Amino acid sequence: MVHDFTLVYELDSRMGSQEDVLRQLADSDCADTTVGWGRPRHVGLAFSREASDHDAAVTLATAQIVQALPGAVLIRVDAA
Repeated sequence: MVHDFTLVYELDSRMGSQEDVLRQLADSDCADTTVGWGRPRHVGLAFSREASDHDAAVTLATAQIVQALPGAVLIRVDAA
C-alpha cells in the first residue's frame, strides 16, 4: 500500500546551501522526495512510499534522512 506523508526538518546551520542539501538528498535513498523550502533552515520532504503500514513508511524515510542529512532535527510528521 502507498502512504503519503511529509517530514519537516530544521537543518543544521553547517549543512550548506539549499543546493548542497538537494545534492545530498539526490545521492541518497531519499531521491524520491519532493522538497519544499519554507522558513530559513527548514525543509519539508514529501514522500509517497510503498510499505506495509504508515508507521513503517515514516520510520524508513526518517532513518534514510538521518543518513542523508546528519544533524537535521525532525520537527513534525504530517500525514496526507
